[in-house]
Amino acid sequence: MSNSEYEIPNENIRPDDIHAQADLSEADLSEADLRGANLLEANLSGAKLSKADLSGAVLHFADLSEAALDLANLSEAALGDSDLSEAQMNFADLSGAKLTWANLSDAVLSDANLSEANLRSANLSNAALQRANMSRTNLVNADLSNTDLFDTDLSLAKLGAANLSGAHLAETDLTDSALSRATNIDAPNERITSEFINDDGISKQERYDIVARANHELRSAYSANGLLSQARNARVRERRARRKEARAGDGWQGTAAWFGSLLSKFFTGYGVQLKWISFAISLLYLSSAGVYFYWGEMSIGYSLYYSVVTFTTAPPETPQAGLVSVVAGIETFAGTAAIVFLGYVLGTRERV
Repeated sequence: MSNSEYEIPNENIRPDDIHAQADLSEADLSEADLRGANLLEANLSGAKLSKADLSGAVLHFADLSEAALDLANLSEAALGDSDLSEAQMNFADLSGAKLTWANLSDAVLSDANLSEANLRSANLSNAALQRANMSRTNLVNADLSNTDLFDTDLSLAKLGAANLSGAHLAETDLTDSALSRATNIDAPNERITSEFINDDGISKQERYDIVARANHELRSAYSANGLLSQARNARVRERRARRKEARAGDGWQGTAAWFGSLLSKFFTGYGVQLKWISFAISLLYLSSAGVYFYWGEMSIGYSLYYSVVTFTTAPPETPQAGLVSVVAGIETFAGTAAIVFLGYVLGTRERV
């Protein structure tokens, strides 16, 4: 490898020092220009770069796979199309780094600083990003599938069309992050949580609490971006997790809370789903019309008319004694309640 291929403006590092498995711990490679280098020669795969200073370095297309970059400074580095797969980057500083189309699959970036980094179209699948700072990060079209984002800061991040399917979002901060309809985020649930949290000391109650809080954060992010349908679904998952959390608790209070939540699901769809109240209204209306037809000896047309008037106001005429009068009374009361529930759902679902 000729010296002309690299520009390293630091006296303690020579171009010949850069090779696979090289020990460059704490080396000063700041502002180094490795652009256009032959990849077979510029191979830093498995290199030891812990605490190395690579700030502002130009490393396009570099092979840093399996490199040890713990505590390394890569701030403002140009790493477009570079291979950082399986690299160890705990506590590394990648703030402002340009990582477009970079491969960070299976990389370990726990506690790393990725704030304001450009990760557009980057591959972060299966990466470990626990407690990482990704505020203001550009993740448009990035692949974060099956990524561990536990306690990660994604506030003000751009997530348009990003793929977060299977990602673990517990304790993740999505405040003011930019999501679009193309952002693919799997529903935080017990299965995904259990895949990332294997601590046997965590109770069922705590697991459901983690799921509920993850969905709450996601609901807030969706709502802030005007994605109301996704926000409603997240709200339903949050309430479902809270219901299971209450059931997992001890005592009659947990059971009572679980039962109340179950009623909320059936009668109002947790305040946001129209299908539940629509089903209840249809069932009440049609079953009452059936009673009027079979036992009240009304025609089909009149039984339907009688049922709709009874449902919305009161029976148009005094019902005959017996089963018909009982059903008419129930339909009048339940119909009024159903209309109130419907108004509540319609008013709530647009404010999620």
